[in-house]
Amino acid sequence: MPRILLTGITSCESRGVEALARSLTTALTKTPDTSVTVLTQTPALDAEALSGTGADCAPDPWVVSRSWATVRPVETEQHRRARAERLLQHADLVLATGGDLHTSDYGVSTAYLAVLDRAQQLGIPTAMIGQSVGPFTNPAEQLAFTTTATGLDLLTVRESTSRTYLTEQLALPADRVALSADPAFLLQPSGSDRAQQLLADAGLGAEQAYICLVPSRGVTRYSTITDTQHLDALTSLADTLWRVRRRPLVLVPHCHDSREHNDDRILARQIAARLPDVPVHVLDAADTRASDYKAVLGGAELVISERLHASIGALSSGTPAVAIGHSPKFHGVLADTYGPGVPATDVHRDVAAFVADPSAVEQFAHLDTSRLRAHLATRLSTVVALATEDITRVRALLNS
Repeated sequence: MPRILLTGITSCESRGVEALARSLTTALTKTPDTSVTVLTQTPALDAEALSGTGADCAPDPWVVSRSWATVRPVETEQHRRARAERLLQHADLVLATGGDLHTSDYGVSTAYLAVLDRAQQLGIPTAMIGQSVGPFTNPAEQLAFTTTATGLDLLTVRESTSRTYLTEQLALPADRVALSADPAFLLQPSGSDRAQQLLADAGLGAEQAYICLVPSRGVTRYSTITDTQHLDALTSLADTLWRVRRRPLVLVPHCHDSREHNDDRILARQIAARLPDVPVHVLDAADTRASDYKAVLGGAELVISERLHASIGALSSGTPAVAIGHSPKFHGVLADTYGPGVPATDVHRDVAAFVADPSAVEQFAHLDTSRLRAHLATRLSTVVALATEDITRVRALLNS
């Protein structure tokens, strides 16, 4: 029985992380007798979130986050180290996902390399798929990443920006870095009945056209803007969208984080409270999963998102999406998905630039969604095929 350790997962409290993990585990466990163990900070929560995929969840013994300490089993250092070795003894492949962990933005890159490094020491195959990498501002982090990457059996990136960074700035051989797409492009949405029920529960009338806005409470930690400036800009955007497009707004808090600084539900409620005269509906039910959000995002007229995986949920459904981001990953994924026929500046703005430019809200409100939707339709099958190819590559690596 092929046994895969899946690393690079933080917590399915982020529905983007859940989208990654569910897409991969569902695809990989389709192969008979293949087992997947997901290493995570919130194992009990993630086991529930990934139910039905066939995956097991275990507390990550290589990365131990203090901010999630209360939801992990208590264990001694000796027990944790012994458990780590046992996990590797039974692994045929260590597979790393995680989207954009390998950058200096978050300060966790080197920690998430530890399981890959140990596997390489033991002769266990290692792979990283669907990555966004860089930039590294810390030379030690950069060296640690390139050292691990050199020993990988498979390395794929989810957008061209990262491939250029790896092959040109980090000097990895071009034939060792394959271009793919984010695994979440493969996520299956919930059924239309579930989406309609969620929208009705949030107060939206049946068959109403709507626009989704996906705010990120955590984005200001990686930018020069303040929380107040951010809230002001998003409130202005929501108000302008209603004034120009006359569509109800559905606020989608994609991260239900137990840590207040990263809980999008708080920010969504703040925006709604500021707009009593605008039809704003907050979709924040605790049982809303990544597949539910994808179904809602896919039914929107337009999605404007500060969470990349919410953008992917829309794009993979053929729905026009615009990203407001804080790192190169946003530009890379949006630019590659739409292709050269759509200027990247039309579909992506850095969050600090967005806040500083009062005209940005008007530009977003007046987007030609029909043009974006039509162009996306010509590109989507290619992007989904790239994501699917990663599953084929992993299976081939296991078989070899």
